[in-house]
Order: sequence, then structure tokens, then C-alpha cells
Amino acid sequence: MPFKTPQPALAPPDHYDIDDVAAMLREIGTALIEVAQPIQVVETRLSDMARKYTSEPVQLAALPTMLMLQIGNSAFELAGSVQPSGQFDMAARVDEIAALAEAGAIAPTDAVAAIRAARRQPPRFGAVATTLGYVLTTVGFGMSVEPSWRGLLAHLSLGLVVGVIMLTSRPLPGLAPILPTISALVVTLLATWFVVDVAHDGLLRVITPALIATLPGMALVVGSIELAGSRIIAGAGRLVFGVTQLALMVYGVVVGVQIAGQVSPQGTAPPMGSWSYAVSIAVIAVGLYLYLSAPPGSLVWLLLIIAVAMLTQSAAGLVLNSTHSGFAGAIVAIPLAMFFARIRGAPPAIVLTLAVFWSLVPGQLAFMSVSRGPAGDYLNQAGLGAAGAAIISIALGTLAGWTLVRTVGHRAAG
Repeated sequence: MPFKTPQPALAPPDHYDIDDVAAMLREIGTALIEVAQPIQVVETRLSDMARKYTSEPVQLAALPTMLMLQIGNSAFELAGSVQPSGQFDMAARVDEIAALAEAGAIAPTDAVAAIRAARRQPPRFGAVATTLGYVLTTVGFGMSVEPSWRGLLAHLSLGLVVGVIMLTSRPLPGLAPILPTISALVVTLLATWFVVDVAHDGLLRVITPALIATLPGMALVVGSIELAGSRIIAGAGRLVFGVTQLALMVYGVVVGVQIAGQVSPQGTAPPMGSWSYAVSIAVIAVGLYLYLSAPPGSLVWLLLIIAVAMLTQSAAGLVLNSTHSGFAGAIVAIPLAMFFARIRGAPPAIVLTLAVFWSLVPGQLAFMSVSRGPAGDYLNQAGLGAAGAAIISIALGTLAGWTLVRTVGHRAAG
């Protein structure tokens, strides 16, 4: 099997100007934060890079929106960012540059220029393809949650509505704080008035897949990973952000139900065949490829890692409680993602691990539980506990898988 060949270091430590090295670490660290990497991953990678470029002591402190570092007694850098990016192609380019820096195989000034170019690059696909990707992702998750032929059209139409809302809000970043509320309100109204009776399904199962872009699953999982890794400030801050986003979305559902009225009890629509789950995995992979602007040649790898994560989670659900099956999905998929990334032609590990997060959809589970009251069901401690357990299980599986790979890698290198 052809693996990627590590690049040799260009020069020994202390060859480059220390200020240039500090600027490189600042730019790479900020970019890694923007593509939703846990703080302990950012700090570990920056420490590995620093050892290739300087023998001076390096002090690092990273937060979800800020990075501080000092090299020796002279070079000090402080950077902040409030512009997270979900683009897979940007994440891939950032990871490639970071990997070169970890090997000492790129000059600091070249790394700074490359990172700045990566952070400015537009999505690979245009507005139509991006919206289509969102619709496909919605349909895929809808098929995986509650597969029915009547629900298929509902997921497609509501996904299109939210996709258009997301697209039109891009030039208006000021709308970002209220986007979850707006999306949830619009989808709830449309679903109550036109869709639920047609789909012959419950309100939550109809609207949740369409809201995947505004579900704070990434923030909740990454925050849990950071808390489990003793990054208390970063983890707590990210969890508060995620819970706030969730509350804004639930508020949109509450207002929508108050305006449109309660949904009448629904029976069960005729289900699709047993093949629907496998098809949903392929649909999700294609949808994420388009919606999140994945790098060229990555579709097969996305399909493979998403299949591993979702099928492992599904199989574990036959043995474990379904709220804990995410641990199995993450602990199997994360090491495989990092292994696949070493194969020539595969996308970087950061792209594959982000795909794992998206495919396990922890935010969806949390939203379904918290929203039961306004959606016409009941809000109970068991539901909230199940949602919390699902998030923590995925976070712990991710942390365990990442730690396992790092430990084995360091022993092999030593």
C-alpha cells in the first residue's frame, strides 16, 4: 500500500529568525482553531512544530477564539479569531501546511503566506451546488433517522428552504447569532402547515434533519473533548456557546408551534426497505462533499470513513444503549481516519475526522431531546440525560482514539 512520504527538514533548529517562527506558529495555530480543532490538538501540534525550528523554550496558551505564544524572552504573539470555517478544502490545506511545519519542511515565511492564502480561498463549489449538497445531506440524515417514502419529500423541501436561508445569509454575518432561531421558526411553520400531515410523521423527525447546519453538534463535541482533556476554560466556553445555540433554536421551535398550533398525533408512515440506511450513508457523503467544499478526490474517502462511523455506531447500538453507541463509532473511526490520511491520494486527517463528527450528529440528538416539550411531546430528565450521554460518548471516543494513535506513533518513532 503506497503511503505518503514524510518531507525532510529544510534546516536545523535556530536557523530561521525567531520572530518569523513565532509568526508562523501564530498563523497556523489560528487557522487550526478556525477549523474546529480541539485546543489540546492545536497546542500539541504547535509544540511539535516549534521543536523543529527553535531550541528556545516555547509557551503556548490557546482558547477557542484566541492564541497566545512566546518563544524565549523576545518573540511574543497574540492572535484572535471569531471566524470559524466549515470548509473541508480549507481545513485540508491548513492541515497540509501544518504537517510540513511539523516536519520542518517549510520556511516560516512561506508557511505564513500559504496559511493566509488558504484562509482567503472561496468554496470550491458555487451557490447551486452548495445548496444541493445541503439538501442531499438533509435527505440522507432524514433517511437514517426515520426512513419513509412520505418523509423523503418533506426532508427535501425543508432542506432546500434552510439551504437557501444559509446561502442568503452569507453576505450578512450580522445575522449569524439569530440564524438558528430564524431557521427553526421558518421550518417549524412550514412543517406544521404543509409537511407533517403529508409526511405522516412527528414534527421533530421532520424538521430536525433540515436544521443540521445550525445544530451545535461540533461545538458540543469539541467542548466535551476539551473538558475531558483538562482544558477547562476552552471546553466550558465552547459548551456554553453550544448550549446557547441550542436554546436559540429551541426558541424558534417554541415560537413556531405557538404561531402554527400543535401538530395532531401522527401514525407511522410505511417505511423504506432495509437498504435505506446504506443508501443514506452514500447520500450523506455526497451531500457533505458538496456542501462543505471537500477537496478534489476525497469523495471515496469521505464515503468510506462515514460508513465506518455510522455502521459501527449502528452495530454498537445492538449491544449498548443507543446513547452510548457513539463512543464505539468514534473510537473506531478516528484511528482509521488518521491511518487513511497516511495513504497516498487520501485527504488529510483533519478532513476525515471532521467528517466523522458530522456523520455522528451529536447535536441532532441533543436538539431532539430538548425540543420535545414545544414539539408536542414531553420534556423529561431522561431525555436530557440521554442527549448529554450521547455527546459525551462521542467526545470520549474521539479523545481515546486520538490518544491511542498519538501514543502508538510516539512509541514507533522512539
